[in-house]
Amino acid sequence: MNFSEILATFVGRTVEVIQTNQFLQGQFRSSSDGLITVEVVSSNYIPTSQVVTVFNDTISFVRILPL
Repeated sequence: MNFSEILATFVGRTVEVIQTNQFLQGQFRSSSDGLITVEVVSSNYIPTSQVVTVFNDTISFVRILPL
């Protein structure tokens, strides 16, 4: 299994995605080769809830939060 396939098993869960210059938290929507999508809750960086696409190469860490 590769990184995208492993992450795909957690679709629907709440996640934290850490990148070099940003932190995202929200519901994990999908994972495909090379990218993931997360419905991000509003924060200081993003004033309203929206779906964000993140390239796997830019991800430093993904935390799957408990149910």
